[in-house]
Amino acid sequence: MRVARFLAPGASTPSAGLIDENDNVAEVAGADGNVSTLLLLDDAGLKQIASTALSTYKLDDVRLLAPVGKPGKILATAGNYHPHTTDSDVDVDVNIPKFFIKPFPALIGPDDEIPHHKTATINNVEEIELGVVIGKPGKDISQADAFDHVFGYTIINDFSGRDLRLNAGRDPAGHWFEWLNGKWLDGYSPVGPWIVPASEVGDPNNLQITTKINGDIRVDGNTKRMLYDIPRQIAYISMLCTLQPGDLIATGVVPLPDGTTDEIFIQPGDVVEGFVENVGTLRNTVSKA
Repeated sequence: MRVARFLAPGASTPSAGLIDENDNVAEVAGADGNVSTLLLLDDAGLKQIASTALSTYKLDDVRLLAPVGKPGKILATAGNYHPHTTDSDVDVDVNIPKFFIKPFPALIGPDDEIPHHKTATINNVEEIELGVVIGKPGKDISQADAFDHVFGYTIINDFSGRDLRLNAGRDPAGHWFEWLNGKWLDGYSPVGPWIVPASEVGDPNNLQITTKINGDIRVDGNTKRMLYDIPRQIAYISMLCTLQPGDLIATGVVPLPDGTTDEIFIQPGDVVEGFVENVGTLRNTVSKA
């Protein structure tokens, strides 16, 4: 049972709903496009809600939207994977995960166009990541209890402008901020196509992730190579701030294969597809305008 936001045929306002194994979309009454209440339910609760659907549609007849309409936080983990053939020398017992926050206007949904910000950045790269969706609020969550606060998983493309330079004369210490500037642009965080409950995903620390550009495989890896696993990330974030239902955590990008470089930039008109095992495929096209 997948959780989704969508536009029903002829509708101009979003609905929230549940998608079953036969791709039937059950519109939840009274949700007004807000999935937050659904994220508090277990599998039995979701099935009960689906049985009282306001309307039912086929998946092909609706337009899917970003599955969380306005998350309180879109958090992203930087540099969170071992290289493909060697283990990193990072001591995860001493070092801490590195996070940054993406603003709400960066959020777009499946099949939405990624804006081409030609006045700001030219060299863009895709970063397909497993997305964690928080269901139960919490602060100072232990690693042992972390999965109790996870409703499920989605796919996040942490699209990035590699060459953004707003101040060429900035001192070297400003490199960190220049790098973040390329993360914050409108439309640079596609999310979707839905949320799959944790019970249906299996072990999130052992999922295949594949990125395709125009149908060609660009990256093929596995979440088992994370430096900081999901419980470690949740524990660290919740030490700093309260996690709320609907908050999103992008868990890091799988590195490119050895011998390749990320200097193969996305071009206007390119189609980016991100597949995460047991979750689905997120597809977006880069705008030509």
